[in-house]
Amino acid sequence: MVADPALSLPDVQWLLGHALITTTQIYTEPSADEVIERLRAHHAAQAVPRPPAAPAPGYRAEVLAALLGMSR
Repeated sequence: MVADPALSLPDVQWLLGHALITTTQIYTEPSADEVIERLRAHHAAQAVPRPPAAPAPGYRAEVLAALLGMSR
């Protein structure tokens, strides 16, 4: 339940009947396999080249390029 994004930690606390949220937080400790898998996924995502994001509306690309030293 703790891993379900639809449930908050206080929701799980209430469902399990824990008096203290710290008791429920024990269940948030990831296993070594979970950490390794997330780390591998992170590194795989970083290896994929991504185009730079377009500037937000209202910003001029040429000004940002000059300020941030980016090529246009």
